[in-house]
Amino acid sequence: MNQLNEIDYGTPARLSERMITLEIDGVNVDVPAGTSVMRAAMDAGISVPKLCATDSLEPFGSCRLCLVEIEGRRGYPASCTTPCEPGMKVKTQTSKLADIRRGVMELYISDHPLDCLTCPTNGN
Repeated sequence: MNQLNEIDYGTPARLSERMITLEIDGVNVDVPAGTSVMRAAMDAGISVPKLCATDSLEPFGSCRLCLVEIEGRRGYPASCTTPCEPGMKVKTQTSKLADIRRGVMELYISDHPLDCLTCPTNGN
């Protein structure tokens, strides 16, 4: 498979004899213990937005675009650094998450130089 067509699962695969079952956007997913929520979502065919995550590096949760809602938890953890737990119920797409992600992207864009040669804001 050509490198451009490979799927990037966002975080490295984990190996474990113990399997965990969780629910992501209403879909039951079985993954090895230690798997990130982001990787489990991708295993289920559910894409979580990301900028800094790649399966070739250990996750560090910097970009904050991969935030998710987990039933029974406060806040919005980064899916790339959150390990799956048995019975966990995760939502990856809600109006609140969309608002937070939009705000994060607006902050990134507000600091982007307007004379960038590779984007349309420079007039080309």
